[in-house]
Amino acid sequence: MRGPNLDQSKLGATVIKKNSRLQIGRGLIAALFLLLISTPALGHAALERSEPAANAVLAEPPAEIRLWFSEPPEPQFSGIELRDSRGEVVATPASQVDGSDPYQLALQPGDLPDGLYTVVWWATSVADGHRTEGSFPVSIGVAGANAPAVINVDESIPVPGSLIRWLNFVSLALLAGGLGFACCVWRPAVDRPVVGAERWMHVLIWVGWALVGLSSVLLLMQQTSVMAKIPLGEVLGGQAWREVATSTRFGTLWLARVAAWGVMGLLLFRRRGRSLEWLALAGSLALLLTVCLYSHAAAAEEALPSVLIDWLHLCLTVLWVGGLVHLLAVLGPIRRTVQPAAPLVGRIVGYFSNYARMAVAGLVITGAYAAWLQVGSVEALVHTLYGRLLAVKLLLFLPLLAIAGVNLLWTHRALLAGQEIWTGRLRRLVAAEVVLAMVILAAVGTMTSISPARSQLALQQAAAVMAALPPPPEPQPFSHMEMVDDLHVHLTITPGWVGMNTFEVELATMDGAPVSDASLIRLRFEDIATSMGTSELRITEGPEGMYKVEGANLSAPGDWQIRMTIQRPDQYDTVVDFLPPVVLPPSPPPAPAVEIETPRVYQSEAILATGLLLVMVGGYFLVR
Repeated sequence: MRGPNLDQSKLGATVIKKNSRLQIGRGLIAALFLLLISTPALGHAALERSEPAANAVLAEPPAEIRLWFSEPPEPQFSGIELRDSRGEVVATPASQVDGSDPYQLALQPGDLPDGLYTVVWWATSVADGHRTEGSFPVSIGVAGANAPAVINVDESIPVPGSLIRWLNFVSLALLAGGLGFACCVWRPAVDRPVVGAERWMHVLIWVGWALVGLSSVLLLMQQTSVMAKIPLGEVLGGQAWREVATSTRFGTLWLARVAAWGVMGLLLFRRRGRSLEWLALAGSLALLLTVCLYSHAAAAEEALPSVLIDWLHLCLTVLWVGGLVHLLAVLGPIRRTVQPAAPLVGRIVGYFSNYARMAVAGLVITGAYAAWLQVGSVEALVHTLYGRLLAVKLLLFLPLLAIAGVNLLWTHRALLAGQEIWTGRLRRLVAAEVVLAMVILAAVGTMTSISPARSQLALQQAAAVMAALPPPPEPQPFSHMEMVDDLHVHLTITPGWVGMNTFEVELATMDGAPVSDASLIRLRFEDIATSMGTSELRITEGPEGMYKVEGANLSAPGDWQIRMTIQRPDQYDTVVDFLPPVVLPPSPPPAPAVEIETPRVYQSEAILATGLLLVMVGGYFLVR
């Protein structure tokens, strides 16, 4: 029903509409002036190089092992350990992040004997909290490293982390999007109380606030699981979450988020006037900043512009998606309590269309910049999980835009013309939009849980180079048999190269029966060409005439003499010499460097174009 002061109410609504646009436009333009020069976010702390390099053969133990990463590693949840050729951890001082360069991680291994070692590393990015790990071999002395460096290319979907991040985005949309709908759409468009609709808005905003608190706890658990590498279900039973919350960058931002969440609760509890409602909206958008400060965008060397663009993109997303949910929630009560409902719904749709158009325009611009920054090529879009998820997101965005266009061009006009049937059609259309938006948020939750496409593509290319290298030659064990006294003595050395070898001794009688009563077999090693002295291995037992021992006694290339002494009960010792030639193992070529393509040439131009487009959009809605 139309009231007697409809013209005055429409005039007042127009004034409020202009004021709301004015505030949004001013805020948008103010944020844009902070966009200076951006550097690209790489996403995840990738190992760029190391000293010593992978597969290095060193004459002496290194004074330190130093690794350089693409992002600063979190000191408490990053480290290096050294393993010997048996796979056992070598006791060393703890590794440390360099005090003068947070991108470097160093370990001082101390004095190490000659042999093969594996450098095992793990790094949790201080920018986005993702964990990476890997290993590479290093040889000390003349023992060659015959194991390739490991390049991990993980494109699996982290399901628990993706679900938690999706819940986080949904909760923020219900909270911030609900407040944005109330301030920018509901108050300007509705000139009379609609009790049922306002109750639903109130409930949804409080549900969003509660879910933000729940998702905050889950985010802390998930980040602790990643950093400490423990199952998600065991996080609360341990103490690692306390260390994450109190001694990491994520923990600092998490505590700020919890504090902002508490303040938001107080503002919502005391929300009685327009000023407090706008203040609550500003607080909810500020809460979003804690998300962007710990994201792929925060991994840039100059993170401020990237974080601000990411924050603006997130703000527009939650305002639009949350607005859709609240629009769907109020349509039912309006249809039940207001007759005819079409004129009022038409005014709401008109305000929401303007509100959504500004959000969509900003999303297209900021999303294009983010796609250029994080993907950058058709190859990365097609051949990486991140790129494919972005493609899915874009495909879902198109029908969302189509439905919004229908509501703007046909639904709005039909409602203003008083066609009540369109109130039901609008509800179904908005429900479809909400479903599409939830799926898009699910894709975004997964994208923020994995490495950006540029990083994934760089790792794929490095792994492809490794795969294309010829495999190392197969071991050619030394195998020789001697007949001494009443024994057949067969010695096999595997792989027969410098370094760790397995020595197998097979004893049999002249008629082939196994000899299992040897109480001691002593192997004495001597390099014939040098005066390095001798070393020894002992075998005390073996089943069915087979005796085995491992050792790195063949420590240099050349001709060696292995004198085997066999002791048996009530028998004279049997002595036999073997002369195996020993060569260096073929070392695989060094692992290719992981070079993440970064858009530095046109970087300033891209940020300038993005800023100008956003200013034009903000100016359009401000002037209009």
